[in-house]
Amino acid sequence: MSKTIFHVDLDQFFAAVEMRDNPSLRGKPILVGGSPGGRGVVTTASYEARKFGARSGMPIHEALQKCPQAICVRSDSSRYVDASRRVRDILIDYTDKVEFISIDEAALDVTDVVWHWPSVKALGFEIQERIEREVGVTASIGAGASRCVAKLASGMNKPRGFTHIPPSKVAEIMGPLPIEDMNGIGPATSHVLHGLGIRTLHELAIYPTEILRNKLGVRGPELQLLARGGGNSTVLRTEELPSEKSMSHETTFFENQTSIDSILGRIMLLCEKVARRLRTAHLTGRVVTVKIRYKGFETVHQQRKLARFVHMESDIYAAAKKIFEELYDPTRPVRLVGVDISQLVPMSRVQQQELFAPRQDRDVLTHACDDIKEKFGANLIGYAGNMLGPKDRFHTARRGRQFGSISFRFEGMNGR
Repeated sequence: MSKTIFHVDLDQFFAAVEMRDNPSLRGKPILVGGSPGGRGVVTTASYEARKFGARSGMPIHEALQKCPQAICVRSDSSRYVDASRRVRDILIDYTDKVEFISIDEAALDVTDVVWHWPSVKALGFEIQERIEREVGVTASIGAGASRCVAKLASGMNKPRGFTHIPPSKVAEIMGPLPIEDMNGIGPATSHVLHGLGIRTLHELAIYPTEILRNKLGVRGPELQLLARGGGNSTVLRTEELPSEKSMSHETTFFENQTSIDSILGRIMLLCEKVARRLRTAHLTGRVVTVKIRYKGFETVHQQRKLARFVHMESDIYAAAKKIFEELYDPTRPVRLVGVDISQLVPMSRVQQQELFAPRQDRDVLTHACDDIKEKFGANLIGYAGNMLGPKDRFHTARRGRQFGSISFRFEGMNGR
């Protein structure tokens, strides 16, 4: 019996969240990820903007040249993460075999549960309806016997489409498609296959395997297997996923920075984000790395192994600040900074590291702030040192504007 794999792809996800929260944006070309005249890249272009050639990953200025009437919206990761988490909660109502590939894509193995519904399509429609009703965004779903087939199917009838490609229909449905439609075939591979006269998945599926191996190595037969509807059909549960080896956050400044206070303020915010991710995952780390990218795109890194494992932003920031001060060239404007913590282990493995009493008040306050962010959004509360100039501050989320914002500062956290 073949498996039934779903690939759930949230339609124009970041733009969809923005339109959900600001209905006046609906039906308009939207570019999420930057601002006019600023730098940055498009994280999501709405379908209306895509009609003019704007695409994800495109520099904002280039996207605006293609679609001058587009509305630029700054990203708000806390709301996107919240929506993604709510979608995940819906998916795990159906199966514990849910694997999020990215913030807006997930694979589900519904083989053991699909028989409870009249058809594969009926299950897919129910999941779509719940996501739209409970989260306020839409999803396209593809179904197939392998992850590759399901992913290809999910993109065939967007938005809010459902496409099922059973094994008996693989040749009929997938065969005529161009090879570029299949995940894993980029420009370089496409060029090689075109040189062999292969332009459709059917032609790839029936091509002599040894020639593909000679031209593409082991990748050739693997791609042929995918074109025939085979490939990986394993969806891992959360506890089966490989543990993370590091966690990092980085950010590009709206304008190149020469103010140490502004740069350290942003580093503090990055430390706060990394620390919160660590606590959420019940992890702690020992190696802190700071990344600096100067004007002109030269990038430098430096890391430091700490005497003990840490998961509090104050501890991570103390190390990051020292690294930054050793690494920073004050004569050069800074374009980007990043913070990474690695050598991660579960908190449960780390014994008490301090001989004297831990900073219980700070721990209690930090966990209370985590609870506030979990309930009301990550931008509601934060360190006073995170506040930068009017052009370059992190915008308070809508929930922050609704309920008001709180900031706090621990002694010594801003470097003064």
